[in-house]
Amino acid sequence: YTEKVIKGRRRPILESGDYGLAYMQVQLAAMSILTMGGYAIVNDYSIIVEHGLFYNFSTGAAVTVSQSAIGGLIVAGVLKYADSILKGYATALSVVMTGVLSMIMFETKLDIIYFIGVSNVMLAVVLYNGQDLDKYACS
Repeated sequence: YTEKVIKGRRRPILESGDYGLAYMQVQLAAMSILTMGGYAIVNDYSIIVEHGLFYNFSTGAAVTVSQSAIGGLIVAGVLKYADSILKGYATALSVVMTGVLSMIMFETKLDIIYFIGVSNVMLAVVLYNGQDLDKYACS
């Protein structure tokens, strides 16, 4: 449904023209600010009034917020411009990269099942994107 809404032709709200991805991102951000702002006021009003909105907001929190914002823009771009098969492969690649980075950064032990899955993903990408593979494989 989300892909249909994003890729579908919409009638503009104002007479200035068709709105793109950036306009939709601003709409989503505005709704998030209203929702989460209301939640913060209900739960932490006294702390916000006493110490300010960014009390205990560390560098790590700022990096996390920035990463989430950039990730949201990337996801919106993928939804807007990629087809469903390409999105499936992007998801599979992200799972593979998460496993590899987890192994490197956190010394996670990956078993043979993980590497069989990685091999299947790589083979599927090659088979889907390969040009004239049947000519080379079946000759």
